[in-house]
Amino acid sequence: MARKALYKHATQVNTNTYPDDGTSPVGSNEWNADPDSQGMLGFSPASATITIASGVATVTDTITVVAAESSTSDTLDKLAITNTSQYDLIYLFADTGDTITLTNTSSPSADGQIRTVSDSNETLSSTVPTILIRKGNYWYGYGGGVVNAVSDIGDVTISSIASGEILKWNGSAWINQTLAETGIAAASHTQAASTITDFDTEVANNTAVTANTAKTTNATHSGEVTGSGALTIADNIVDEANLKVSNSPTNGYMLTAQSGDTGGLTWASAGGGATVVHTFSNNTTTTYTGTASSFGTVGSGDRDIYIKKIDANNEGVFTKIWKNGSAVEVQIA
Repeated sequence: MARKALYKHATQVNTNTYPDDGTSPVGSNEWNADPDSQGMLGFSPASATITIASGVATVTDTITVVAAESSTSDTLDKLAITNTSQYDLIYLFADTGDTITLTNTSSPSADGQIRTVSDSNETLSSTVPTILIRKGNYWYGYGGGVVNAVSDIGDVTISSIASGEILKWNGSAWINQTLAETGIAAASHTQAASTITDFDTEVANNTAVTANTAKTTNATHSGEVTGSGALTIADNIVDEANLKVSNSPTNGYMLTAQSGDTGGLTWASAGGGATVVHTFSNNTTTTYTGTASSFGTVGSGDRDIYIKKIDANNEGVFTKIWKNGSAVEVQIA
């Protein structure tokens, strides 16, 4: 595409004094005309490459390709301001195959020193330009386009990145770390109270917790159980369904203690009492002496009536009673 003029002529022709009579290829009107805005602004470098000399490159064109002074790597500390003016733009490239480090000076003080966009040293690319603008006698990074990756930013160091990691400032650069490495807990997690600083103190300072801890009463209960502190069972409330008994009842049975049964209670035949017929358990030994173990004194203690075997052909009804100062077995029948 054709190159186009960038500016109008600084000195304009007075067409009243020198009217354009059409006799010249470039007359007064052509001289005063606005530049054609169509086309592309471009620059063709006068020199193919500029070789660094003792850390300095002396530029001659807006487009500047920088080559190492020796070998294939070098450091560019300054751009000489010779041949340049304030607000000139420089597009810097590294010569293909060379590694050129552009030295950053955060506070330039010597002619030609450079402060980069990232405020850190940068490596020149052979394909992507580093753009500098001269301000005063120093060069400053200018723009730079779109950052395609976080690692393209000068003070960011990315290594072995993984999903879910974040950036953390380590004092000199931003680095990627997991939540655990940064000391940040995940949104959903279990946190031991022992790892929380002043946990007990903060709980004690919470008025709601304190009020609940000191609480000695509850909501007032009503119905079969009443009260708000010590609870009271209402009269005539506890029935068979509220008892924990090991078996189902039979009419006439009584509730007896039985430590080996569920709930320690069981329904059992009452025994004794005024009945038309009372069944006694027979004993097949001749040495059975009843179950009463304590006779106490006359008129106190337990007494038994029992049936036991006398011999192969006979059995008798016996009891034990207090007689003549001691417990004596007496045959009744």
